[in-house]
Amino acid sequence: MNATLAPAPAPATIPAHRLTPRNSERLAMGLLVIQPSPFCNINCDYCYLPNRADTRRMDHAVLERVMDKIWASGLAAAPFSLLWHAGEPLAVPIAWYEKAFEIINRHPKAKDYVIHSVQTNGTLVNDAWCEFLNRHQVEVGISLDGPREIHDHHRKTRSGEGTFDKAMRGMECLKRNGVPFGVVTVISDISVDRPDEIYDFYRGHGITGIGFNIEEIEGANRSSSLDRDGAAGRIRSFFKRFHERNKADGFPLNVREFQNAERNILEPGWSSRPDGNYYNQEADPFGMINVDCFGNFSSFSPELLGQPTEKYGSFTFGNLLSGSVFDATGNESFQRVLADIEAGNRKCAETCAFFKYCGGASPSNKYYENGTFDSTETRQCVSTVQIPMQIVLEDLEDELGITATVPPIPRA
Repeated sequence: MNATLAPAPAPATIPAHRLTPRNSERLAMGLLVIQPSPFCNINCDYCYLPNRADTRRMDHAVLERVMDKIWASGLAAAPFSLLWHAGEPLAVPIAWYEKAFEIINRHPKAKDYVIHSVQTNGTLVNDAWCEFLNRHQVEVGISLDGPREIHDHHRKTRSGEGTFDKAMRGMECLKRNGVPFGVVTVISDISVDRPDEIYDFYRGHGITGIGFNIEEIEGANRSSSLDRDGAAGRIRSFFKRFHERNKADGFPLNVREFQNAERNILEPGWSSRPDGNYYNQEADPFGMINVDCFGNFSSFSPELLGQPTEKYGSFTFGNLLSGSVFDATGNESFQRVLADIEAGNRKCAETCAFFKYCGGASPSNKYYENGTFDSTETRQCVSTVQIPMQIVLEDLEDELGITATVPPIPRA
C-alpha cells in the first residue's frame, strides 16, 4: 500500500486506541531499526547484544522485502527515523549501503519520509564514510565514554586493547569533513564520580551534543557496575555537577536529558497522547519496529530483538519474508508482552509523579531489571527522567525564589 493512502485497519485483536500514537487519528511508526549485521568489530563488556561476533549480513533481497512490507502496512504514514543499528553499522561496506539506499529510495515518498541515522563506535570512520554520510544526510551518533582511562575501561577490542585512539580519530574525521554528530556516553562505576573530567573532555574537544545512558542490566549484560547501594545518589550528584558546570561557563553543550526535562516542564503536552500523558514510542505496538538481518521482527524496545526469554516464549513476533507486520497480533508472545507492558504502565500511572513525562519508561529495562514488563520503577527511568527533571525544577525554583516542590530522590 502506498504510504500516502489510508493505513491498514487496526487488527481486531488489539483495541484501536492502543494503536493510535500522539494525537493523530492515523496509525504511524516513529522508528524503524534495521540490523544490517549483528557483527561488531569491538567487544564492550557492557554491551547488551548477543552474537556480535556473527559476520553474516542482511541480503539485499531481504531488505527489499522488508521495506515492501513496511510501506504496504500503512505504518509509514509520516516521516520516521530509520536507525541502522544492533551491531556496528559501519562494519558493513559502503557499497552495501549504496545498494540498500537505492532499494529504499524506490518508494516515491522515501526521500521525504525516511530520516537515516547510525549509532557507531567511531573506530571505522574514514573520509569515504564521511562523504557517504554527508551525501545522504545521515544523522550520526558516536559512542565515547570520556577521557582515555574512562573510555578504555569498558570499550575494548576482542584482544583487550582500548579503543579510545581509534574512536577519537573517527570523531576528528567527522569534524574535519563537516559531518554533524552527537555523542552518547555510558555512565558506569568508573565515571559516575568524575563529572568534571568528563565535562572538561567534552569542552576540550568541542563536543556540543551529548546523551547519557546508564550502564544497564539488559540482554547479554547480566550485571551492572552500578549495582550497589547509593547508586541513585551518585548519579544525581553526577548530573547536578554537570548541570552546574554547563550553566556556569555558558559552553553550548546540549545535554539530551536536560533538554527533555526542560521541554517537559516548559512545553507540557509537547509529546502527548489523547489522554494527556507522554507518548512512549517503546510501549506503543508498532510505534517502533525492529528487524534483524534475516527479516525477523519485534516491536517495543529495540533491545529485545533476538533476545532469549523463558517468561514470554519469544521476543520475535514474526518474519517479514513470509508475513506482514500485523501478523504479530496473532502471536501469543506479542499479546502477553503487550498485556504486561500496559499493566506495568497502569501501575506507573498510579504510583509515579513522573509518569506523564515518560509514559512508563523503557519496557526492556523493566523486564531485565525487574523480571517482568508488569512492573514500575527502573534505574533507567530514575536516572534519565526523574533525576534530570528534579535538577532542572530545583534550578528554576531557585531562580524564581519559590519553595521546592519536586518529588524526593528515588530509591537507589
